[in-house]
Amino acid sequence: MGRAQLGKRGFFARRPAPPTGGQKFMAFNIPFINDPTPRTVLKMLNLEASQLSLPESEQLMKGALAAYVVLQIGAQYFSHSLPPSIFYGVATAAVLYGATLLLLRYLKQEEKFIKTVSALAIMGAIGAGAYIVMHLIVGIALPPPLPTERLTRFLLFPIIIWLVFIYAFLFRHVALRPIPAFVTASFYVLVIEIVLSAVKF
Repeated sequence: MGRAQLGKRGFFARRPAPPTGGQKFMAFNIPFINDPTPRTVLKMLNLEASQLSLPESEQLMKGALAAYVVLQIGAQYFSHSLPPSIFYGVATAAVLYGATLLLLRYLKQEEKFIKTVSALAIMGAIGAGAYIVMHLIVGIALPPPLPTERLTRFLLFPIIIWLVFIYAFLFRHVALRPIPAFVTASFYVLVIEIVLSAVKF
């Protein structure tokens, strides 16, 4: 057999495939996609998961409270000046934190505190964000002198009702029965959305 034939056969010869048993592929580390928290929040919005599915993370709780404060300030700023808006955002977060701490101590459910506050703050931030978006949409579609503010306050009512039901759902998972959970959720929303928002200085 000639050297040329050997060279041609050697060039075109089928080479064995590399072993795949121990082969490792590069994994993409995208925090938002790999983190189960956003998926849990979506399930909570559909009432398919409770706050107990969230991670036990003080960092998550602080981040959720910070987002809650910022979005509540933004929502309040449409109808108030900046100082009352800041007061409202900080005060409502303090009520959310303090009232939940006292409630869970009374129920002897302190181990659920971080997850419950995180969930309440996340849902409250989503509600405030929805109000901001609606206000912007209505403000563009119905600019002054049309009653933009009156209409957006009317659209706030479904958000308040939703918050009551989602808070009641969360309180059901800290040893409260349906009616006490609903009453507690109504108290939270009443103090946050009605009482504190009416404070003027």
